[in-house]
Amino acid sequence: MPNKVVSLEDRLPKLKEQRRKRANRRLIILLFFFFLFVCGFIYIQSPLSRVGELTIDGNHFASKEKIVKASKLTNKSIVLNMKKSTLEHRILQVPEVKKVKIDMKFPNHIIIKVEEYRQIGFLYIEGQAKPLLENGHVTRITSDMTTQPGPVLKSFDKDKPLQMTIKELKAMPDEIRQLISEIIFAPKNTDPYSIIAFMNDGNEVHATLRTFAEKMVYYPDLVKQLQPEEKGIVDLEVGVFFKSYQSIKNGDTKNDEPVNDKHATEESGEENEN
Repeated sequence: MPNKVVSLEDRLPKLKEQRRKRANRRLIILLFFFFLFVCGFIYIQSPLSRVGELTIDGNHFASKEKIVKASKLTNKSIVLNMKKSTLEHRILQVPEVKKVKIDMKFPNHIIIKVEEYRQIGFLYIEGQAKPLLENGHVTRITSDMTTQPGPVLKSFDKDKPLQMTIKELKAMPDEIRQLISEIIFAPKNTDPYSIIAFMNDGNEVHATLRTFAEKMVYYPDLVKQLQPEEKGIVDLEVGVFFKSYQSIKNGDTKNDEPVNDKHATEESGEENEN
């Protein structure tokens, strides 16, 4: 069967139609990008492109103003220009902030979620007990602020004993730490890290910062062996001894009464051996 020859006159309309479709496709693409450009230009020029609403969650000690200032966000900041990692790095410079997460909700809502360092007590400075955080930062306190129970640290004029105390308090269970009302740094010639801890139950603990946390774990068991009405000094520096305030008042110079605690005495024995 001979091949059918299509004349140029017959093919010309089809070629024109193909060219027209290609031109239409190009035009549609150009119009689409032009539309995106116009929309982007309008968005950038509109208030929607800038920070509209700013929410801060999880802050307690660090004020909202302090966090916003650290972030360098203003109502002129353009949302599309923001990098979460940059914002997070800036906010982590706030000494109260341990962790931070940035969320962005369309069109211009910024949410800053922070986790602060834990409060472990108070540091008495400038005639006031101020919250002490686990990273060693002494933070602000306001009249409407709620704080966590914990010991007040006094006479800590040097940084090393203070850092050692913070480390020991961090190592303690919360329920043990909250039994302590006050800790006074009272160095001696025989022990430059000696402390006196006043307890909420009326007792007094003499200890060294070197073993404070590990020995205080046994404090609840130790006081159970004492008469409820009997208050005095629990000495945890070397071994475990107790002397009542009444015996001290009476001028009793006899040896302190040993308090039996299996774990505490075992650890004291190991220390003496070392």
